[in-house]
Amino acid sequence: MITRRHIRIKVLHHLYAHASDNELGAATLLKNLDKSLEEVHDLFIWDIHAFLRIYKTAQEQLEKVQSRNVPDVALEERIAAFTNIPFFETVASDDRLVAFSEGVHTDWSNYETHFRKLWQEIFEGEEFEKLLSTPTDFAAQKRFLKYIYQVHIAENELLHDIYEDMHVGWSDDLDAAQMMSGKVISSWNEQGSVTIPHLYKDEGDAAFGALLMRKYFEFANDSESRIKSKSKNWESDRIAKLDVVLMKLCIAEWRGMDEIPVKVSMNEYLDLAKEYSTPKSSSFINGILDKIVTNLREEGLLNKVGRGIIE
Repeated sequence: MITRRHIRIKVLHHLYAHASDNELGAATLLKNLDKSLEEVHDLFIWDIHAFLRIYKTAQEQLEKVQSRNVPDVALEERIAAFTNIPFFETVASDDRLVAFSEGVHTDWSNYETHFRKLWQEIFEGEEFEKLLSTPTDFAAQKRFLKYIYQVHIAENELLHDIYEDMHVGWSDDLDAAQMMSGKVISSWNEQGSVTIPHLYKDEGDAAFGALLMRKYFEFANDSESRIKSKSKNWESDRIAKLDVVLMKLCIAEWRGMDEIPVKVSMNEYLDLAKEYSTPKSSSFINGILDKIVTNLREEGLLNKVGRGIIE
């Protein structure tokens, strides 16, 4: 599932695009935001199906070996130690994953050579040799699955290139998608069940992105006036557009989201400034926002409740 940090990043990207092209209306922005968030889940579906594609490749090899006129029992048993791991069938037949996959249409058929190479590397690898000593041991199977996912899927540069071709936000989304795939593997238990994660932790997170964007526009004019008044020593064209968007988003959270503490919002946007803006942006934004939050308190415009009152 994606975090609120990731949702903030998505909102930031769309609002920065709006700052550069004011013709984008609020309805279009919200639609684009929703689509880009769903792309995280789509990427997870492709990622977990890439993992399952290795299993299918192993099955195909096993069928070829079994169809030989002269049997090779030792080879069959070696391949079967992989294909008999129950995890793969459990995941492939999970109703929720099947339902999620219907609208994504994953298709790895153009990359069969790549998956055969991956399977051969696994088949000949040291970790597989370790599994063969206790092929039916659940703990050994799970350790093996985690290893091959990390090495052969999560760190696979070709897959990264494919994901990049799918959509431009892949680099921001990949960690979230891989965390979801990792959760599927980690959730597998001896009772034969797995957890297929939702995109959001709860309804609050599901609504967070759209609410943040709406609050941004609700307070946009006032926020911009406050930023200008606190940065009089700076010419407006010298302040990065991204920095302005970051500050306006922080102010929107302060004023429009009463259960998020002031410091939490401040720290989140300072971190995003360090990651996405100029080297000096974080300290600049910190100085401006410190002055603005003081004024907002004096004017009684910070109405925090519940967790939001925590300092």
